Amino acid sequence: MKITKLMHPDANPGNGATGNPKPVTVRNIPAADVDFMDLSKNVAGSWLKNPAITLVWKTAPDFQKQVDAYETELTSRKSTGSIMPGQVLTLKQMDKLMNEAVKEVKIYIQRKFKKVNAQAQYARYGITRQYKAFVLDSDRNNRRNALKLMVAAIDADGFGNEEYGNAFWKDMQTNYSAALDAAGATAGNVSTKVAGKNRLKKDIKNVLNSLLLVLKGNYPDTYPGVYREWGWQKERTK
Repeated sequence: MKITKLMHPDANPGNGATGNPKPVTVRNIPAADVDFMDLSKNVAGSWLKNPAITLVWKTAPDFQKQVDAYETELTSRKSTGSIMPGQVLTLKQMDKLMNEAVKEVKIYIQRKFKKVNAQAQYARYGITRQYKAFVLDSDRNNRRNALKLMVAAIDADGFGNEEYGNAFWKDMQTNYSAALDAAGATAGNVSTKVAGKNRLKKDIKNVLNSLLLVLKGNYPDTYPGVYREWGWQKERTK
């Protein structure tokens, strides 16, 4: 595999430069949200303490507000996102319980309509063929609709008093619909918060990159140390 090396702009072998090309060392802006937030908070605080450093399009107080907003969005997204695993687990448990219940319901149907005619009744119960088996649809929105059919058919065919009769399926219909709505709302909230966080992150990154250039211009001989004082701790070599 061919490796392309990036050279320091001062190194120009074509114009008679001698010696080894200098590697380009650049300050690292972390990609990870938490690390990015920590760097941004450090830089925002340092900028407020150094009012002589300016950008024509952003002030230090405004930047501090953006960083605070980013921290709020990140914390909120993590808090909202932490709810999702529990909601997903609840739905999985309900799906498993329904799948087991359908096996018993099929026995009720076969007992009433005889095995040879039973499959013709399944559709009335919301039971369809999937992968060579008759089950409730695995798509959760379709399954929610299938539960309406199940409740109606259980009642119509006189299975209301069975173990998996009216009480079981009506409760399942109510609880499953509520769990599905809650999970959908959480997913929507997470998506909204992620979008807001990413917009702020992009704007903050533009400021960080601009400040790197301004600091280097103001401290041409000592800027590596100034970078560290402002909060940039890591560097990488291209």
